[in-house]
Amino acid sequence: MKRVGVVLHAGKEEAADTGRYVVDTLASRGIEVVALPGDAARVDGAAAAVDELPSDLDLVVAFGGDGTLLRAAEMLGGSGVPLLGVNLGRLGFLSGLERPELDDALARIADGGFHIDERMLLEAIIEQGGSTQRVLALNDVIVEKTSPGRSIRLQVAIGGEPLALWAADGIIVATPTGSTAYSFSAGGPIVSPRTECVIVTPVAPHGMFNRAVIAPPDEEISVTVLPDADASSLSADGGPALPLAFGARVRVRAAPERLRLAKLEPTPFWRLLREKFGLRIEP
Repeated sequence: MKRVGVVLHAGKEEAADTGRYVVDTLASRGIEVVALPGDAARVDGAAAAVDELPSDLDLVVAFGGDGTLLRAAEMLGGSGVPLLGVNLGRLGFLSGLERPELDDALARIADGGFHIDERMLLEAIIEQGGSTQRVLALNDVIVEKTSPGRSIRLQVAIGGEPLALWAADGIIVATPTGSTAYSFSAGGPIVSPRTECVIVTPVAPHGMFNRAVIAPPDEEISVTVLPDADASSLSADGGPALPLAFGARVRVRAAPERLRLAKLEPTPFWRLLREKFGLRIEP
């Protein structure tokens, strides 16, 4: 391993302290470490400042929770650089390491001794005002109302076939990785990340049909914003909201790119689910 990038949680001093320790340890092994300027300053300049994370890195380490890892995934796009999360938050579903494991794991990280878990990404094509924009998401793409008040009206089609017109607070289109995030909170199913599918979950819909549906990854999910409703916006993985005009259409399907999550040991998803949610197994 020759070059590693680091991404720090923006508001946790523990992330800066832990990141500084890891940067110093990797540098002592002759490994170059890079970071965006703000993060480089927080590790006391021990990492070289770069304007964007290079696509030829051997690994990127994100210090924080799942939100920090999602932000790092957005920076990497579809570059294929492995991404390792060090969990400093609560659940940390996506992280490959907990903070107490880090000391013993550093030698293996430096030697590239980690496993790769490939995860499906979503691509969303936003069509409005005669232009298009493409975004990628590891967890979910969400179309939702922007303020309290009336519901928004969304016309949903799957695989070119109209499914429903929902008056709702929003629609979540999620990957299996994102099934334990907002989609789960809105009543969607938990799906193993080994399952290739797309989950469509309405948020607080009016009407009798209030269930999530699961579609194959090669069928496009089309969401059209209808007039006579509140303002709406789109966000990918909790990122900045993009305002949507009436008549805007969002087309979502599995992306050709994959995210490569690095883990020290492959952990069965159902064990992770049990541990993170504290599920009982004894009578």
